[in-house]
Amino acid sequence: MEALSLYELNARVRALIEGGTETSYWVHGELMEGREGYGGHFYGELVEKSEATGSVVARARITIWARTYNILALRFREETGQSLRPGLKVLMQVRVTFSELYGYSLNVLDIDGTYTLGDMARRRQEILRQLERDGIIDDNKTLPLPTLMKRIAVVSSATAAGYGDFCRQLQENDWGLAFDVRLFPAVMQGQHVPESISAALMAIADEAERWDVVVIIRGGGATSDLSDYDSYDLAACIAQHPRPVITGIGHDRDETVPDHVAHTSVKTPTAAAAFIVEHQLELLSHLQDLQQRIPLAATALMQRGEQRLALLRQRLPSTAMLMIQRERQRIDRFFMLLPMATKGLLEREKHRIDLLAQRLDGMNPELLLRRGYSITLMDGKIVTDVSVIRPETVLTTLMQGGEVTSKVLKVDDRRSGE
Repeated sequence: MEALSLYELNARVRALIEGGTETSYWVHGELMEGREGYGGHFYGELVEKSEATGSVVARARITIWARTYNILALRFREETGQSLRPGLKVLMQVRVTFSELYGYSLNVLDIDGTYTLGDMARRRQEILRQLERDGIIDDNKTLPLPTLMKRIAVVSSATAAGYGDFCRQLQENDWGLAFDVRLFPAVMQGQHVPESISAALMAIADEAERWDVVVIIRGGGATSDLSDYDSYDLAACIAQHPRPVITGIGHDRDETVPDHVAHTSVKTPTAAAAFIVEHQLELLSHLQDLQQRIPLAATALMQRGEQRLALLRQRLPSTAMLMIQRERQRIDRFFMLLPMATKGLLEREKHRIDLLAQRLDGMNPELLLRRGYSITLMDGKIVTDVSVIRPETVLTTLMQGGEVTSKVLKVDDRRSGE
């Protein structure tokens, strides 16, 4: 049995794989790793992930030699606005190689930037469709901008050139407008962008009553980092923020997902500052217009008042005479009607007195006695209830022609049975 050295075995594998041909293949996958090494060569790893689980099901080392890499990297950046970096979906033309020392790898001959661009656009559209299905894509856009936009919460890196430009633009405005700006630091490039910016936004939301507007600015970063902002969680945090959000992430070529959901999107940090200054200038212009109009309106009002007073002065003599004539006529009518009214009132009172006299006559005790009635007195008071009488009580009975004094022998109270 012939025994082979490892090198001899690998050499045979190399011969089988390469086959003495120059065959190449177009292969798509995701860059898992990527770096520029010594001599300007690019080394990385291409993987394929399961759509169901997201786990890696295939992988291969890739190499782009320096001369080819310089050409492909420049063209790829021009086509996509991205540099070759982990996380990108790519379509590469490769030749399979095998090294006795390093094993199986792929030598990259060409890259189709339109494939990566299409995948980025597809991913972005999927996020936007999900936001629309969740009914939150326009939530921040519907918030009204405050009339006074002075208290500004800024999400940015403290060292970002864009943050400095933004602050200078506000502070050095030509109209002397004052702003209260506070930085909420966040990572603005790299894979931690979504969670870092979301954390800053949530900190602002916890004290939302202190702020008029939120500004997210980047500026100075690489265009290739823009895909880090295409995150559903970050977009949802912006869309549902209680304060209007302005984005000025610093790009002219394309829009990120946050730009689609923010209240207002501008290209650069300085453009964001200019937007705020212009908003304040509109308020200032309105106040200045009111300042000019108020004295004019007050003058016009005073003129109308003086004209009305003058007119009243002209009308006053004739008006007073008319009022005096009407009052005299009313008094004359009153004196004409007074005797008739007095006579009628006296007749009504006389009739009422006659009725009262008749009623009093009907209540005269003498008249009652003549009709056969009697009145019983006890201690000089009229007795109206038998219950007040006791045996041996002395009673006086008044009747027609005189009175009778008697002593009670027995009381018969039919109500109590006594």
